[in-house]
Amino acid sequence: MNNKITEKLSRLRWSLIIVFFIVNILLIFTYRNPNLLSIDSFLVTALLFILAILNGTKRYGKKNIIIFFLITWAVSFSFENLSIVTGFPFGFYHYSPSLGLLTVPLIIIFAYFSIGYLSWMLSHVLTGQYSKKLQGKQIFLVPFIAAFIMVMWDLSVDPISSTLQGLWVWTNPGAYFGVPISNFFGWFLVVYIFFQVFALYLSRYDSIKDEKVNKIYNKPFWSEVAVIYGITGLGTILSIFYQFNEITVDMALITVFTMIFVSILALINIWNNDDLD
Repeated sequence: MNNKITEKLSRLRWSLIIVFFIVNILLIFTYRNPNLLSIDSFLVTALLFILAILNGTKRYGKKNIIIFFLITWAVSFSFENLSIVTGFPFGFYHYSPSLGLLTVPLIIIFAYFSIGYLSWMLSHVLTGQYSKKLQGKQIFLVPFIAAFIMVMWDLSVDPISSTLQGLWVWTNPGAYFGVPISNFFGWFLVVYIFFQVFALYLSRYDSIKDEKVNKIYNKPFWSEVAVIYGITGLGTILSIFYQFNEITVDMALITVFTMIFVSILALINIWNNDDLD
């Protein structure tokens, strides 16, 4: 009975991944309508959030994935508001009303969590941790690698979302296609903090029962996060259909050699791992 439920949930997650892929393709046809930009952002983020929750609940259980969300929310929301007021750590900016009336729109918090979870799991793959409980140096190494993987995403989307689409606006545009360089160092700091807090929590409270290990210690399960992260990168690449200019072309190129590379590398590691079923 449990095996049947596990198989059904796996099919559900992969079905949603296919939907996520199709949505990213179909968004090409909405790029010409500026009124649909915020709707596109909400739809993509909603799908990412659902996929992260489903995969995360499978690996960590409901309690721990909720704790990860709360840690992510508390840290990112605090620093976002701090930067809007003081300019630290990202720089001075404000969000477009199209994303919501709050100073920091809720969609931003859900994006932090969703991409953060994918980056976190990919770091486990690249460091060979998979379902292992974090111990020793891995308590600090996994968050460090995860922070780099997450900043890769912001590196590719920020110039398009801010400079071209105006979803957020930099008060003092910077050298990276209108984005201040401080933004990326700020991103690394903030995401590293919530990754590190979660790692310290898991080093004490993470536990996997023997009967659960067989259900998650397999190649299709771990491939999910790599594929989702890659599709997210594909969405950025397809922005060349939004505007074919220096920014979108350069972001597509950067995405190929950062996010897409990480996705491919993770998939190779997963399918070359003889310890995974």
